[in-house]
Amino acid sequence: MKSDPLSILFGSPARVKLLRFFLFNPSKDFSFDEISRRARLVRRTARTEINALEKAGVIKKKVFFEQLSQKDKKERVHGYALNKNFPELQALQTFLFETAPIEGKTLLRHLRKAGALDFVAIAGVFVRDFEQRLDVLLAMKKLSEKKVETAIRSLESELGIEIRYAAFSSEDLMYRVGMYDKLTRDLFDYPHQIIVDKIGVRDELPRT
Repeated sequence: MKSDPLSILFGSPARVKLLRFFLFNPSKDFSFDEISRRARLVRRTARTEINALEKAGVIKKKVFFEQLSQKDKKERVHGYALNKNFPELQALQTFLFETAPIEGKTLLRHLRKAGALDFVAIAGVFVRDFEQRLDVLLAMKKLSEKKVETAIRSLESELGIEIRYAAFSSEDLMYRVGMYDKLTRDLFDYPHQIIVDKIGVRDELPRT
């Protein structure tokens, strides 16, 4: 198997995954468990690479409060976040974006495993808007949320980033677009690209 040049350059595939994970989620704090789970890294590897990134100054330790499952109150969590004061942050972010397969073709390859797609739009990380709330909006006549989630998680593991997505039945999406609800505005009001449209969503969008 051919070696990944970035893995050689940055030390390991795990480090590249974590760099992309933090750089493409610049405004979020993560617990150690969430980092290792999202990047699909064993805890020992995740700990080693996180320590290396912290030492380099790319990330920093954070203490934040998080709502844990089946608990009424938020709990204090020790975790990590991107260091936005890192001197070469923008250059590193651009470089890792350019060298990652973050584009529609790769997304569709994964999503088609979930079934026939009626609508797919990309935004957020796919168009270099890392602060946007939504990265992917999709619709299917026969929606299997479990299959869609599996496809998204598979892509996340390949890219080493978290993907924010929303999936609807085709009928539900058309209703939401017609009502111009907040979730659809979170995508269509900002930079985006429609890469599959078999149900005429474009025709329903407000003209700008």
